[in-house]
Amino acid sequence: MICARISTTTAKPMPVYLDHNATSPMHPQVVDAMLPFLQNPTGNPSSLHSYGRMARSAIESARAEVANLLGCSSSAVIFTSGGTEANNLLLKGYVDQNLERPIVSSEIEHPSILEPLRQLQAEGQAVILLKPDHDGLIDLQAAAPILASADAQLLSIIYANNETGVIQPVTELAGLVNRDTCLVHSDATQAVGKIPLDMAQLDIDALSFSAHKLRGPQGVGALVVNRKPGNVLISGGHQESKRRGGTENVAGIVGLGKAVQIARLEMEQKHHHLKQLRDFFENRLTTIPGSVVFGQQAPRLPNTTYFALPYYHGETLLMELDRAGFALASGSACHSAVTAPSHVLTAMGVDDNLALNAIRVSFGMDNSLNDVEMLIVKLQQLVNTLPAVIRQAAV
Repeated sequence: MICARISTTTAKPMPVYLDHNATSPMHPQVVDAMLPFLQNPTGNPSSLHSYGRMARSAIESARAEVANLLGCSSSAVIFTSGGTEANNLLLKGYVDQNLERPIVSSEIEHPSILEPLRQLQAEGQAVILLKPDHDGLIDLQAAAPILASADAQLLSIIYANNETGVIQPVTELAGLVNRDTCLVHSDATQAVGKIPLDMAQLDIDALSFSAHKLRGPQGVGALVVNRKPGNVLISGGHQESKRRGGTENVAGIVGLGKAVQIARLEMEQKHHHLKQLRDFFENRLTTIPGSVVFGQQAPRLPNTTYFALPYYHGETLLMELDRAGFALASGSACHSAVTAPSHVLTAMGVDDNLALNAIRVSFGMDNSLNDVEMLIVKLQQLVNTLPAVIRQAAV
């Protein structure tokens, strides 16, 4: 159990983990599923003997689970080391040699999309980044003429933003490009396992995600795509249908498959529980003068609230909460050590001073309403210690 209550024998609160968008603790059933492949002799999945066949069978079972969750063919699933590798494989393996045909993405993507795009742009690749509105949604009206004239070879749009939780109109954007010549991809790392996703219904060609965001192990993920890449990032053996060389992480892939299976079976229950926590938190947050929730008017993930207190620097608030036993984040875990405004909030037009105060709380299944109430009480206590002139200025 990750979350505990205030102990009756000590005044110090036990840790309350509220950073599930960064990583989520493994489900006990995932650990149980992985243990046989960690404790016992495990064959190389490419070997023909019984140990190898057993490992291969476990991998293919996990592949089928991913296909079952996402409504795709098993043959489209490529196992990777995580969402970052999956995104890099997509961007660097599925573009043609015509650098003038742009890759279209957005200003609010995860760094695992934006950084490879910067590398490709430095090599001469045309790149267009769509802008969000003040709610964090890609503006369809503004995007329509851009996509109509761009002759894009690839459209890659994050499905649910890792900081704000805002769900993007991916299907609508896909309808604005020429599907005969443009591949449509979505980084769905934050969405898979939290909300229903069916690639056929979404009308997208490719999707990437990571196991550790849905209570699976770290270090494993997948790119789901029907086409074979022109370039392979990791060359070597013939693993993953020659699309990703290297001996597969059997235990990790088994854990991913089990996490995906659990997510599929518990989707409705999970959505209800997480949304209840988020809505309760945001309702109680209104009792703190001047508090702001980013993207609150847009469709969002059920577990995510990105907020700011205008009189508290985000890094300072994080440390105060950490000392009190609450683990939150300042946005993307990949950039958590960078003292700079969130690129997502900057793209949304949020003032830098307010953006520097941003804090993300992302709930998980182990969290409770009591955890939320304790967090609110602590936030109120911290605010009440500020000089009155500061608190009054924020109202």
